[in-house]
Amino acid sequence: MKFEKKGMLAPFTILTSIATGVGFPLLGSLAAIDLKVIDGIYFEGIALVMVGGFLAQWVLAHTIHDFYHIELEKRITFSKKTLKTLLVISIIFLLGIAFYLTMQCGWPVLVFSLIGGIISLYAEGLLHHESQMAFGAMFLVIGGFYVQAKTLNLDIIIWFQILCLALFAFFSQYGWLLIYRLDDYKYSAYRKNRNILVTKSALIFLIIYLLL
Repeated sequence: MKFEKKGMLAPFTILTSIATGVGFPLLGSLAAIDLKVIDGIYFEGIALVMVGGFLAQWVLAHTIHDFYHIELEKRITFSKKTLKTLLVISIIFLLGIAFYLTMQCGWPVLVFSLIGGIISLYAEGLLHHESQMAFGAMFLVIGGFYVQAKTLNLDIIIWFQILCLALFAFFSQYGWLLIYRLDDYKYSAYRKNRNILVTKSALIFLIIYLLL
């Protein structure tokens, strides 16, 4: 299977879904350790937010995306019937994880989960913009952090640092999606350079986090 192919079962889709869905919740969890807001690591929480993040980025987002795109372009994916079944299963699993972590860590988990899940519904004719998955990445970082911290009652400087980390996730995710979709738009050197700058701007927020 060629690496450049599109669709839920394409290697590129799976690898990027792992990188985003697993990497950003882990980043938020590690930030809780780095900022010393926890006494001990909640390993079950880390595992569940990574599983939830992956399911949201790969199954939830791409089943509905492929469902709308399957007749517009050739994609490596399942049949429409299977996509609908996987969508329902992913929603059930994600809600299960969200409600369990809500009982363990508090109501903000459910809020972050619902917002992250809704904006991951990336599909033609429903919601369709590259920034959606980037906002999803933001909430994966924030959610991963909160599941460890289990409180909103933290110093403003800590939340500012988490915001910077979340913005790092947003711009890195947004930028590479813009670059990835250059072939879907009329190519121009201006658009290419702008998209590269968007991606690199993520480093500004990572540096601010490290400096504080």
